[in-house]
Amino acid sequence: MKHERGKRLSSAFDAICYGISVLDSDLNILLVNKTLKQWHSNALPVIGRKCYEAYHGKSKCCEFCPVERSLKNHSVQYEIMTVVEVDGAEGWREVCAFPVFGQKANLICVVVCIQKTKDRKKAEYLRNEYCKLEKRFHERRAGPSKTQKKLQAAISDLKEAEKSLKKTRSELELQTCILKETNTALKVLMQQGIEAKTELEETVLLNAKELIMPFLEKLNKSELNSKQKAHINIIESNLNEIVAPLVREFSKINMKLTPAEIQVTNLVKQGKTTKEIAEFMNLATSTIDFHRSNIREKLGIKNKKTNLRTHLLSSS
Repeated sequence: MKHERGKRLSSAFDAICYGISVLDSDLNILLVNKTLKQWHSNALPVIGRKCYEAYHGKSKCCEFCPVERSLKNHSVQYEIMTVVEVDGAEGWREVCAFPVFGQKANLICVVVCIQKTKDRKKAEYLRNEYCKLEKRFHERRAGPSKTQKKLQAAISDLKEAEKSLKKTRSELELQTCILKETNTALKVLMQQGIEAKTELEETVLLNAKELIMPFLEKLNKSELNSKQKAHINIIESNLNEIVAPLVREFSKINMKLTPAEIQVTNLVKQGKTTKEIAEFMNLATSTIDFHRSNIREKLGIKNKKTNLRTHLLSSS
């Protein structure tokens, strides 16, 4: 079910007509949609690269970068930026940066929505020209008719540009709505990834502690020559180095058990009786009963009519 939902979200992500890019706090590209790949087909692959390197061919962050402002202020930021198109021509992009936060209000990533644009930049240009012409008009008071015609033409173009801006504003509102949905979808995908990573770490660490370490300890205490013991010590040292990065405060009850209790727990789950476990571990049955009692206490089922093996299997 999760896989199907993830697949649908991924398809919806690629279907968005705007360019969508997900960046981490160091401006590394984590995820892009199909539209952005098409715009920057000459720079593929872009995953894992800096955004300014992949999209703009630069060696440092762009001036007036909205993503950098979003990371700093934890708010939505907007900017119009120049880009070099695939054919080498200069183009313009509307860039919106949306910060994404986790359950503990920590910044997870920044979602960047990019749209090709011409009208907005044209409107800004016309506004600047209008201000210049208006200033000249007031300074001269009675300027030549040619200047007046230019001013009237600039005003007319400005009105047309403002109409276009209204249309662009409506499109931006729609884009914002789509981004909110995309933001939700990305949170779901990233949460699934975090859960899968945590589960894998727990599985590796617990398997190493339950299924490997007890037998290494048993071998180390057996009648081995110095060379064999050296090999066992090397294996144990290397195994500890492998699982060391995974050690953390897991909530699973197995982490509260001693190595002997973990070995008894594993044998109980396999259906072994107290006598069989005692023979396998070369211990007295009373010792095994002692371990079983400690395990039941740590599991919270001591003095309860609960089968230990059934409880362990249901908790696995």
